[in-house]
Amino acid sequence: MKRRGDRGARVAALAAGLVLLCAPARAFWLLGFSPADTLPAGTLGFISGTGGQYTSVGPPQKDSYTPSLAHAGIRLGLSDDVDVGYRLVQVALPFSAAGPTLASEADVKWRLTPKTSLWQAAVVPTIAYGYVDIGGVSKNAWSPGLDLVFSRPLAWRDARVFTELRYLYAAVDSAPGGAANTYLHAVGNDWGIKIPLTPQISLIPEVGLFDFMGRDLGARADGLGVQYGAVLSVTGLPRLWGGR
Repeated sequence: MKRRGDRGARVAALAAGLVLLCAPARAFWLLGFSPADTLPAGTLGFISGTGGQYTSVGPPQKDSYTPSLAHAGIRLGLSDDVDVGYRLVQVALPFSAAGPTLASEADVKWRLTPKTSLWQAAVVPTIAYGYVDIGGVSKNAWSPGLDLVFSRPLAWRDARVFTELRYLYAAVDSAPGGAANTYLHAVGNDWGIKIPLTPQISLIPEVGLFDFMGRDLGARADGLGVQYGAVLSVTGLPRLWGGR
């Protein structure tokens, strides 16, 4: 038992290091990388991975592609139906005038269904804050959001499939003209699967399609975006409290 606990501690330390060292990239993750299930009270979970984003907004229509987006996060179970999360992200501004530099996001996941239900559902309010470059000048940005997640198990490899309805609003209050001139509404749907590799480690690939509506320094900026990615998830670690 001691050897198993030591291995779990080493896995947790490695995942925590990835969370701290993961460098911000060029877009904000709209993907959740998590089914509706919540962590047991007193347990930690970690994710780390990468992916990419393609957006097309206008008029005039401008396409952009970011092939590599680093991503990392940590979760903590508060009760059997509630957990909280923190992750390194970027503010969702797919505009030519805005270049994201640093942001983070916190969320609370409430499971809405009994633990024994085949289908699980959860609601996840989120809030992100960070800095973006507007015309070469760093400006603060904030971004609240709301997710509705559904998931169910599969017979294959004890995997779980999930889908997520996502809404997010991002605004740059300190940009020229304030939040009324530089803001974004993003709404969409994503799909993923959690595939266990070991009792503690899972692979989670996910892809989503999103509709963007906003303004970029006063100019209309509407269009579509596609995000894809995959993370390694670490769960099943020893409890910090609440029994074994």
